[in-house]
Amino acid sequence: MYALIYFDTEDFISPPDSPVHTLPGQLADIMHRHGLQGCFHIHGEKARFLERHKLTRVIESIKKHDVSLHYDRGSIHPTTAEEVSELDWFRGVERTLFRETPGFQALDRIFGKCSAITQHGGTFAAQIVYAAGKLGKPFFYSPFRLPGRNVVWFCNNLLIGGYQAPFYFDTVYRDTPKFEASLAKVNSYLDDRARTFDFTAMFGCHPVITIMEKFPDAINFSNGAQPSPADWIAPTLVKGASIPLVLANFERLITTLVNHPKVKWTTVAGIHQLYGQRPVRVPDGEILRGAEEVVRDAKPAWTQTLSAGELLFLLARRALAQRQSYEVPQVMGPTEEIGGNTVTTSTTVNPNAVAAPIVEAVMSSGYLPPLLQVGNEHVSLEFALLLLACHALGRKLPPEERWQLSIEAMAGVTPAIENVKRYKNWRIHGPRYQQSEILKHFRLQCWTLKPAFTERDYDRSIELGRHLNPMFDAKNRL
Repeated sequence: MYALIYFDTEDFISPPDSPVHTLPGQLADIMHRHGLQGCFHIHGEKARFLERHKLTRVIESIKKHDVSLHYDRGSIHPTTAEEVSELDWFRGVERTLFRETPGFQALDRIFGKCSAITQHGGTFAAQIVYAAGKLGKPFFYSPFRLPGRNVVWFCNNLLIGGYQAPFYFDTVYRDTPKFEASLAKVNSYLDDRARTFDFTAMFGCHPVITIMEKFPDAINFSNGAQPSPADWIAPTLVKGASIPLVLANFERLITTLVNHPKVKWTTVAGIHQLYGQRPVRVPDGEILRGAEEVVRDAKPAWTQTLSAGELLFLLARRALAQRQSYEVPQVMGPTEEIGGNTVTTSTTVNPNAVAAPIVEAVMSSGYLPPLLQVGNEHVSLEFALLLLACHALGRKLPPEERWQLSIEAMAGVTPAIENVKRYKNWRIHGPRYQQSEILKHFRLQCWTLKPAFTERDYDRSIELGRHLNPMFDAKNRL
């Protein structure tokens, strides 16, 4: 099993001489001494703080490890998620690029690398995931819990699963009896994960909360608060907290981790390298296997190689012109909901009449339409998928009482939606955060969901690639 250990490195409010700023470097040095590369998820503002105050030794220690952007300005309002929640899909993507590009640039300049963008609290949106992917950066932390899969594709970007254990180390490094109780659970946790998953994540800590009473953002930015920088309040050091004890216990954890026999330690960059190839051409048989899954359960489905959106497009393309293999475009879900239109489930709809507008929409824009206009009838994407799957297999539609024609019926989607709903409870969110819009776009882009695998796990008949593959040549559109 592959695994990584990560650290959310956030405090840019404590004074420069606070031990909270040197602690990440000390953790980095311990891991380096044991030959373990960690993953430091750092606010852009934190990185600039270290640079501005010439904390060079800390920077040099962290440079030996993997570094990702933990959002440029962290919890300072408006957060990226708050802004995106007020915008449509395309403006949300543009705003993400505007807000986060300075952070990517800062980490590249200061640490010489930036492997990903990593979720900070409830700062999540489908537009953020997509925008990061356009920059070649995966998104660390996934709301999806697919069987055996901690790495998935969503919005045509790689989502890497985070820590899922019921025990943490943040506050226990400074309390040896509590630390030992948590440490005793580590080996069995990794053993259990290795039986089911090929990747898992360990959470090292928030360095700030190992020795401080509170998170600085909880003190300053809760519920949308916007104090000026001159009024920011630094967290207080825990009375009696011993940094040597914290470091000694942390080293005991690292020793336990590196000695675990079932784990290959890697980083966010390593996971991106391992899982970052996607199917870019598939044989006709892959499409038929996908059709079988759709018809069997009478609902939308992803496969081991294709998202529901890719499968829908390829079934449409196949209905218009069958071939031995097909290039897989990066199909995006709709950007708007159906609205007030009444959709048909008429069994007389011609599959070719459904296929043509699907192909045309994706070839023109890269996005699925929210609804298909077939003569005087409106056809939902879910019904179109079932209809085209039956057509590909030469079968009649299954009995209507078996149909589950919603994207929520697809495996893994409903639990993920529930996870995204919980982000509203993040104490930092203020009144600008519009959960309904976050959920709308997340749900619509579930058409892009599918599991991710390493190269060796794909069938050899499937062509893989890392490129953001272009649309087809116009002469091959049909």
